[in-house]
Amino acid sequence: MTFNVDYFWESIRYGIKYIPFTLQFSVIVFVLSVLFGLIIATIRFYKVPVLSQFFSGFITLYLGVPLILAINIYYVLYATYYNDIAGILGTGKTIRDANFTSVAYFTLILSYSCMISETFRGAYRTIDKTQFEAGYAIGLTKLGTLRRIIFPQVVPAVLPSMVNWLVGTIKGTSFVSIIGLYEVMNGALIPCINTYSYVEGYVAAALIYWGIVVIIEQVGKLVEKRSARFRRQTV
Repeated sequence: MTFNVDYFWESIRYGIKYIPFTLQFSVIVFVLSVLFGLIIATIRFYKVPVLSQFFSGFITLYLGVPLILAINIYYVLYATYYNDIAGILGTGKTIRDANFTSVAYFTLILSYSCMISETFRGAYRTIDKTQFEAGYAIGLTKLGTLRRIIFPQVVPAVLPSMVNWLVGTIKGTSFVSIIGLYEVMNGALIPCINTYSYVEGYVAAALIYWGIVVIIEQVGKLVEKRSARFRRQTV
């Protein structure tokens, strides 16, 4: 087996075309996962009745399901019941009109929300209880204490982890290729359909992902340095 440089550059060219979709998809998944993860972590930290127990059990069970298995399950369910639901809603659409992008968003957001919530919950535990008591002592509500005292300490603590989660989200977009969505990896493999040589396509996709991740990690390091400098100035 030989490595064809011409095929490789063709795969690079096609893969680059799908970088905008990959980044847009990743950012939306990451932002919503951080938001939902923070809400879930806060509910569990404050032990909100019923919801706390529900999320505790659900996350324990759900984190045991591989992402690739979850996306396949939701894909099959979506495809199986799409016509029935469309008929009930009276939209007149069939499975041919289905947009499987929503399946990808749902799967990744649900999975990453569960994982990121554990990061936030761990960060909450690093905050000394006296910080909460100090907020209550000066008349702040629980929400006010979180917003003005706790969050400013939690955010710098989880920042390195958030950079890693963003990187993981970008790499996780490759899973959506199994349900027919075109991101960097599927894009890089388009020329391989004609050449029947997939090594060049996979290598091209790996290099594109690597380039994106390197840039994000460097930006993350700059943000961490600035946040560390800000914390030193405020001490």
